[in-house]
Amino acid sequence: MSDMQEKQVITKIGLPFNIRLWEDRTRGSRWIVSYDPAVFKLVNDEYERTRHIRTDDIGMRCFELVGTDMGVFKIHCELRYGWKFSAEQHLTYVVHVGEMSVLSNNACARP
Repeated sequence: MSDMQEKQVITKIGLPFNIRLWEDRTRGSRWIVSYDPAVFKLVNDEYERTRHIRTDDIGMRCFELVGTDMGVFKIHCELRYGWKFSAEQHLTYVVHVGEMSVLSNNACARP
């Protein structure tokens, strides 16, 4: 079974954004992300267990990334199992990275 999806993300240079994906570790699944390391920096990679009952280990995998260059780039995600040669599911994030404005750095500043 292969499921192709594409999602849009809009962010600014230097501003972290998250990719959150469900992961069922009971079945041995893991999300693998691939991206251009010259364009994105992985800041954090966490797994938060939302359900754990003796035999179930299901939760959210959160990848926190920062764009370091302006433009439109892709991040490819694959849901993989250790015992399979091919990915079970594919997901592509099209990330629009814009310029960081002076106003957004001082969002709390008042005139």
